[in-house]
Amino acid sequence: MGLAAGQARLLSITSRKSDCEFQSMRLSHQKIALARELADLSNEYQNSLDQTKLIYDYYGTGDTNTPLTYGILMTPSALNDYMPVTLTDSSGRVTLNSKYAAAARRAGIPQEGLGTLPSETMRNEFINGLADAGLITEATANTMLGIPYNQGAGFGGDTTVALITDTGNINGLAEYLNENGQAFTLNSTAYTKKIASVKNGNDVVQIDFTVGESTVSPDCNEMITLGDLLITTGQQYYLDYSAINGEQTPAIGLATMQHYLTDEGGFIDWLYDEFSAVLDLGDGITGAALEYAYKETRNIILGGENNTNTINQMNKWYTHGGGDGLDEDTSWKDHSDLRNYVNSISTENSGASERYNHKIVLDSQNYIGFRTGSSSQKGWHDDGKDCGTAGINLNNIAKAFITYFADYMNGVDAVDGNGIDKYYVNKGSIENVNRLVTDDFLYTYTWAVGSTVSSDDLSQSVFYDSLFNQICASGWTEDGNIDDKEYLQQLLQSGKLYISKIKDDGYYYQANYATDSYIKEIADDTYIAQAEAKYNTQKAKLNSKEETLDLKMKNLDTEISSLTTEYDTVKNTISKNIEKSFKRYNA
Repeated sequence: MGLAAGQARLLSITSRKSDCEFQSMRLSHQKIALARELADLSNEYQNSLDQTKLIYDYYGTGDTNTPLTYGILMTPSALNDYMPVTLTDSSGRVTLNSKYAAAARRAGIPQEGLGTLPSETMRNEFINGLADAGLITEATANTMLGIPYNQGAGFGGDTTVALITDTGNINGLAEYLNENGQAFTLNSTAYTKKIASVKNGNDVVQIDFTVGESTVSPDCNEMITLGDLLITTGQQYYLDYSAINGEQTPAIGLATMQHYLTDEGGFIDWLYDEFSAVLDLGDGITGAALEYAYKETRNIILGGENNTNTINQMNKWYTHGGGDGLDEDTSWKDHSDLRNYVNSISTENSGASERYNHKIVLDSQNYIGFRTGSSSQKGWHDDGKDCGTAGINLNNIAKAFITYFADYMNGVDAVDGNGIDKYYVNKGSIENVNRLVTDDFLYTYTWAVGSTVSSDDLSQSVFYDSLFNQICASGWTEDGNIDDKEYLQQLLQSGKLYISKIKDDGYYYQANYATDSYIKEIADDTYIAQAEAKYNTQKAKLNSKEETLDLKMKNLDTEISSLTTEYDTVKNTISKNIEKSFKRYNA
């Protein structure tokens, strides 16, 4: 081999050897990368052995086949005792999926909540929104709209009563009461009082009734219904008194009328019974509103709860004719406390002089409470307020009662767009002082008409009323992915969401999911098995790649060894040729 050829061959061997060494180094790096992948795969597999899942074990049997889902918590069924288990954030707001969020928007519930008790109108819109979103059927929605709204559900309220209801304005309610109510008989014979010991002992206070413009006798048996009293354009009914056969004594007359109106089984009790029969929907709220109306209507007649002592004095005059601590020889005009009390429970005074004060009676149509005046028959009128006669409009008492009811249901602090109390009742002029609900034909009443609701329909109504109340009270957020059970589990396990559930006291409380006895966290065997299969498959692939790399590296090592031997041989040959050449030319 010549020198030139030897040098060329040496360079070729050097180049090839360098390339083999580079390939070997590259394969070595690949093998290191495979080792890292295998380590990561092993760590992933080890971590999967700790993987858990949330299941819903309602019956406590240890069953692991029911994964925790949004539907289980938020759809009425035996699995949640027909009460929603809400998912709430750290601020207490209820997390809604897209369908529930659409129903909340239709009802006009702001995301920050209402801060006050919601109305039945808003609740009904929520029910309609559920039907629009496909969460309930139209038939179910119609049934639920006929069931009283339970405003206390989820807030310690009573159980919803299985009632069928109807709705309408004041005319619809009055018509129903006319057809279905119990009549009240106007008869005051038992309340015609002979004064025992005032002055000459001959005074008598007599209660009469005036129907329209006709005065009827105390022992009349005129029958009226609550519907008769509520219809604005209907017949007017009045209660009135006059002192006859002697000195006029307002304490006796007004006390007699007070007794007739407020005694047990009297007129006010009849109003309460009739209204309760149709307006008490068994939800706690309507019952409380009726109690409020009963108390406030009695206060109009009696002058409030703070006049107990004076009322007792009035009753002494009524019962004993001036005895029991009152000076029997003292005229009415000398008892200023009682005279002031008469003025406090009466509206503007009139000087009408017709017998039985007929003008006063008819004028009382425009007033809430007693309308008092002086008669010219007998007696004295030193200050124009010594009232020997008085009248009160029974229609207005009924209207005051139902206005108090509506005021409570609407929120006693509610005002209209001008900042004025929406409904207001006080003794005095209807036109100038009072704002009666019976004049508001847009106000919607809900009254009971039957009791044929199935237990399933009732359970659904309670469920959605509770959910609606929680949304209104706490506010809400929307999460379109919440129906995905894996996503839901991640939110719960990471502490981003909490479980809010009703307790024995009827209120909702928020807590970590681990505190719920129905929710169990168990090893996710399916996930672990999948992880193991993935680990084995990926490991086999990595092992196969490693074996291939080992074979390639072995071949490269063999080639590098061969090239090294050849390199040494060629290099030695070149050295000998150079040595021979120097010897030849030196010679």
